Amino acid sequence: SFGELKARIIAETMTDNVSLIDGVEVSSIKQVHPGICTAFRFEKDGSSIIYATDHELDLSILNKEEAEADLDAMRLLPKKFVEFCAGASLLICDGQFNDEEYPAKIGWGHSRATTAVDLAVQANVKQLALFHHDPMQSDRDVETKIAAARARAARFCPDLIVFGAREGVELKV
Repeated sequence: SFGELKARIIAETMTDNVSLIDGVEVSSIKQVHPGICTAFRFEKDGSSIIYATDHELDLSILNKEEAEADLDAMRLLPKKFVEFCAGASLLICDGQFNDEEYPAKIGWGHSRATTAVDLAVQANVKQLALFHHDPMQSDRDVETKIAAARARAARFCPDLIVFGAREGVELKV
């Protein structure tokens, strides 16, 4: 129950406006996912973190034909979501599938790691933490997926830091 959690839980209905919670500006945006799912942006003292779980970015690619014909092409994403993520210190983003797995998983509500890289590049974020790894992927599969995401980032934005989120990681932003 909420009473067992070691955090102070504040239930609040989010709108497109910014809420101020304990000095942290919190904003939200709806994501593409079966049912309802929301991404959050947290900002304080010049740092910002985007938490975007359960988001099938690939369903909103604007240049879908080009991107499907050439997997190396930049996948253009909607301006509204790119602006929401713009300049973030850290983007924590769903990157469940690799490019080969995704076609069989369309509509499941999760993104290709390489499409998350394209969002990070377009939004000019500093760091991208890929998470929501497919439970059927081995550690080696996840490492291979992260390596492919890093290689894509190196082509489009060499300064972008890409890593795989994992249990127990603590980050200071």
